[in-house]
Amino acid sequence: MRHKGSQMVLIKTAEKTKARRAAMAAAVGSTVEWYDFALYGAAASLIFNKHFFVGDDPTTGLLLSFATFAVGYLARPLGGVIFGHLGDKVGRKPVMIFCLTLMGVCTALIGLLPDYQSIGLSAPLILVALRIMQGLGAGAEYAGAVVMSTESSPPTSRGFYASWSGSGVWLGSAIGLIVMQLTLWATGDKFDSWGWRLPFLFSLIMLGVSLYIRRQVSETDDFKEIDIKNEKTKIPLVSLFKTEKRRLLIGLCSNFMLSGFSYIPQVWALSYLTNNLGMAAMIALGINAIVLISGSVFMPIMGRIGDVIGRRRLFLWGAAFGGIWTIPMFLLIETRHPVLATIGLAVCFFGSVAACYASQAAFLTELFPPQTRYSAVAFSREVSGAILGGLTPLIATAIISATGHWAGIAIFMIANAAVAFIAVWYSKRFRNDAEQWKIDPTQSTTEKASVVI
Repeated sequence: MRHKGSQMVLIKTAEKTKARRAAMAAAVGSTVEWYDFALYGAAASLIFNKHFFVGDDPTTGLLLSFATFAVGYLARPLGGVIFGHLGDKVGRKPVMIFCLTLMGVCTALIGLLPDYQSIGLSAPLILVALRIMQGLGAGAEYAGAVVMSTESSPPTSRGFYASWSGSGVWLGSAIGLIVMQLTLWATGDKFDSWGWRLPFLFSLIMLGVSLYIRRQVSETDDFKEIDIKNEKTKIPLVSLFKTEKRRLLIGLCSNFMLSGFSYIPQVWALSYLTNNLGMAAMIALGINAIVLISGSVFMPIMGRIGDVIGRRRLFLWGAAFGGIWTIPMFLLIETRHPVLATIGLAVCFFGSVAACYASQAAFLTELFPPQTRYSAVAFSREVSGAILGGLTPLIATAIISATGHWAGIAIFMIANAAVAFIAVWYSKRFRNDAEQWKIDPTQSTTEKASVVI
């Protein structure tokens, strides 16, 4: 009896260790991915319109700069389809390593790219090409991260471990902004000429550390079991379109909250604070960094709450609160006071976006069977991300340019929150929070055994 008890403790300890390693590997990959994207978003707001899109009208240059930001998002669905397919066919781990490498190298190359004055039209064309390659890699990076961390975790703690990927997203974004801010401070008036390149080159160091950590993680048991039993789907995405259209639609619409809604405070707000409200770039970068770092620490707490009250219920709460808080957030930002602006953005991140990010990771993974899971999660996130994530800063800039007021942007955010809320509400036809801890037909035999233990 004592021997059995000790054996059970050892098994549970091994499961926790495996879950932590997978979650850490997922988190560092997401950190690199969103460090790259945060750099690009900040540079699009502050630098690229001066170096790569030179013209007489500053607004046109800014719109073109944000358009290249959108191009990366338009490439993400293709990357999600290609690498999601490979993730379901050859394994989660090798695909994640390749995507991570592709993103990191492209980011470093942006830091070495000559400007418009040096090579003319070739500069923006090469920038767009690198942005596309960056988007292809990113299209399957986060999906692979949440699938790996969720599949490596016991059902009762999937929300907690899967949320580490979301923490990596915000931590990477914050590190990107902090490095940009420190470089701005250190290089002073040289920042516009060459200082901005240093954060992009720093990506190579982060890439090396992340690859080392990610290589230590083993393939998930779910994929191993599918491979051994030869249960792989020939073309996962085609199979999903034939049998799981409504699940895919739920996944797509749930991401309206994390693309259309969240990219206003996460990306566009930096441009609005500096270009429209006249706030110093360093202060605006500092506000974003504080909010993102605090949110990355808070994310696992939300993941644990989702494990207790249910991932679906937490997502609904976050979407509803986001719609309610949008107008108060803008009113606080409009005071132009750094502390009040920080509070407005922080409450939005903590009360709304963090809840949805933390719950979506395990929620989407549990929505689909293992044979098509990587493809399904990548497609669900990246198609809506391409439509909204990349275009949102462009849409917001166009709205503020046309109307001179934030009301239209607030309506845009509330509409996105409403779409996500309705989709997740409808998901109860396929899964509900009362069943997320139970054994169901989509679970592997290894996963079932861990529940019994």
